[in-house]
Amino acid sequence: MKKLLALLTIFSLLFAVAGCSSKKEETTNKGTEEKAAGLTDTVKSKMYNSVRVAELKVNEVFHKETAGDGEIPIINGSFAEDNKAVEFLSKYYSEEVAKDIYAHYATVKKTAEGQMIINAEPYFTPSFLETSQQDVTIEGDEKKATIKSAGMTYHVELKDGQYIITSVEK
Repeated sequence: MKKLLALLTIFSLLFAVAGCSSKKEETTNKGTEEKAAGLTDTVKSKMYNSVRVAELKVNEVFHKETAGDGEIPIINGSFAEDNKAVEFLSKYYSEEVAKDIYAHYATVKKTAEGQMIINAEPYFTPSFLETSQQDVTIEGDEKKATIKSAGMTYHVELKDGQYIITSVEK
């Protein structure tokens, strides 16, 4: 009788362990299928917000300050050197895009105080800041995606846990 009870206990444990490992495998496969199925709303929100923050950073560098007369746009004094501006923008854009943005705004004109006068025309026309998440289309996966808004297309990529803009098409 003790041997029979011992065998039943062993079989019960084996079935329990087998059942648990099977369930764990199902859960893992289900999670993988969900990721492969498309972008989650959370990931889409992160991508959308990354593009908005990136444009705000361009505004911080190029649309924040004006010369003494209050009308002539100048580069933010903290980013007066091109390498500082590009380095700062490279946290949100690929280096190539950051250099392109800098080239769009940079001029050889200076104020009487020696501050660089910048191109007043915005790089982002129309501004992404004027959109809502419902106004854009986001396609791709959680590592790379394309965000399309009226008149602009942004390609974002996950690097070091943050989405950066790798190209902008007007």
